[in-house]
Amino acid sequence: MKHLISFCINTAVNELDYIKLLFKSLQDNLSTLEHEIVVFIDSDNQGTFEWLLEQKQIFPNLNILKNPLPVCYGYARNINEMFEFASNDIVSYLQSDMVISKNYDVNISKHIKDNMILSSTRIEPPLHGPGLEKHTIDFGLSPEDFQYEMFLDWCEHNREEKQTEYFFAPFTMYKKVWNSIGGHDTRFRRSREDSDVLNRLILDGNKIVQTWDALVYHFTCVSSRGKDWHNKENSKAQARAALQQQADLVEMSRINKKWGGFSHGKPNNYYYNINSEIEIDNNNFDTFKMISTFFNVNYINEISFYNKFINQDEHIYANQLLNFSDNNWNEYSYMYNVENLKDYIRIGDSKGDIIIKFSLSNITQNNFNDVILNLQHIIHQYDEGTYKYNGFTIIINKKQNIIKDKIKTFNPLLNKEHKYLVY
Repeated sequence: MKHLISFCINTAVNELDYIKLLFKSLQDNLSTLEHEIVVFIDSDNQGTFEWLLEQKQIFPNLNILKNPLPVCYGYARNINEMFEFASNDIVSYLQSDMVISKNYDVNISKHIKDNMILSSTRIEPPLHGPGLEKHTIDFGLSPEDFQYEMFLDWCEHNREEKQTEYFFAPFTMYKKVWNSIGGHDTRFRRSREDSDVLNRLILDGNKIVQTWDALVYHFTCVSSRGKDWHNKENSKAQARAALQQQADLVEMSRINKKWGGFSHGKPNNYYYNINSEIEIDNNNFDTFKMISTFFNVNYINEISFYNKFINQDEHIYANQLLNFSDNNWNEYSYMYNVENLKDYIRIGDSKGDIIIKFSLSNITQNNFNDVILNLQHIIHQYDEGTYKYNGFTIIINKKQNIIKDKIKTFNPLLNKEHKYLVY
């Protein structure tokens, strides 16, 4: 082995069968058991902790991090904690619903370099449809029906000595690269943390590589949507999946707020603070809510919209999925980069370096697509001055590209009594 690696795995309720299968594949298919294995148990209802303690007899460098709280950290936070805890220079993230192929560590080790983010290649059942970034083959939808030997044999005959540019879990990198950007931004509690961190890794000068000879099977979405999420007959699973879909919409709005639009791997090398001045001339709050996410501060003339905006509960879906009561949220919300909605809205005339003025009734699907979704690009093309553009007034008092300020995130530190336990 060229490198010893810290393999980091997070797990929560109803995942014991997946963890058992993943650990079988680690035991069978790693070239050495001297690698460090770090498992973060965020929640447990099946005796996962007790089972993992038994695995210390097989894996000499297995470390179990156990959440002592009545609520989950969430995977953005617990991945950060695992990477910080890891003792090797190289960290490799595996999701609990994955199965590794033969010599997985060897095929990672021979490619990994400094300032590189190395993604392995997934093999997935056809739950999301095919994609150029993965193999779509059904070796099973659950650990119970997984065709383990058939999967291993397929991998041995279908490895490819090629590289592409794509990022998803499982991924491997030098720990110092992760630390240099502050890891995951904990404002993203249920999704889009991967898109955000990818933007920042690229802007910090790292190379994104996907290797097609390090192969894993991925049951898909178990950690986010829950076990059996694809089974339309399972009403409980479908209810959880529906909650996750609502949480995804909230997380997308956070991406818009932070980056001015969505990007997964192709961020602009510029970002400008842009404020709006919106004349509220109809009652379409949903439209206002949607477009407001693309501006740093929204100046409006309607107090009812202001009150409705600041009283939104943007954490309701994540809190339900992560088992937070209102009292829990009051106690533990400090663990995350929580946004204050009052920072995004004002009553009165606009201020700022760049201001976009328009009436709410002016918004159509066409100018939303042409203007709102492209604000950063439009401003980048214009000099200082005042312009009319497709029904919008653009006022550029000063242009300041602050993209470098967005590369590093700063997450709050945990109180000592809320720190995970180590076994």
